[in-house]
Amino acid sequence: MSDGDSVEELSPRQREILDFVVAAVEQDGVVPSYREIGTALGIASTNAVSDHLKALIRKGYLERVGDPGRPRSLRLTEHATGFLEDSAVTTVPVLGRIAAGVPLLAEENYEGSIRVDQSMLPPGGKVFALIVTGESMIEDGILDGDTLFVRQKDDARDGEIAVVMVDGEATVKRIYRERGDKLRLQPANSAMEPIIVDRRSGDVRVIGVAVGVFRKFR
Repeated sequence: MSDGDSVEELSPRQREILDFVVAAVEQDGVVPSYREIGTALGIASTNAVSDHLKALIRKGYLERVGDPGRPRSLRLTEHATGFLEDSAVTTVPVLGRIAAGVPLLAEENYEGSIRVDQSMLPPGGKVFALIVTGESMIEDGILDGDTLFVRQKDDARDGEIAVVMVDGEATVKRIYRERGDKLRLQPANSAMEPIIVDRRSGDVRVIGVAVGVFRKFR
């Protein structure tokens, strides 16, 4: 494609795939595999993913850097990055809701992406977004339906707002270490009691700390 050529309009599915690829590249540094794209976006056939990627290549948004069919054999073109936004904007993947029974960081929980100015997020590390459900953090200004930006980490300092998995259920609370191996997960809602968990007696792990919140006007 020459510099004078204009890129073609994308179909909704092609735009969805391109958004996911951009988010993956900005977070991980590589284009995801066909299988990862299909899993994230609910496309059962890798052949269908391949067809959409071929269309993105033809339209100038992707280019090959290896043999066809090999994983990680594609990269974004300048047309793609220029079309989506400038270098001051980053793409944050939305990986589901803070709810019970789901592995929040799995590709199959991908619900889209949000483009935000990089100055709105602290530097360093991977950031993902979750949709908040419930009112346990309202006194910290985190409301039901908000989008919470989370820095992926496996630990948190006392008093930080953390996303914690407890026996397969995810919750967002302020975290405090208690005597022994106990953790106090403190809601920011005076009508609710804290949750005390023992890391020795179950599956308890921090998956990230909150770094920002986004709210749409309702």
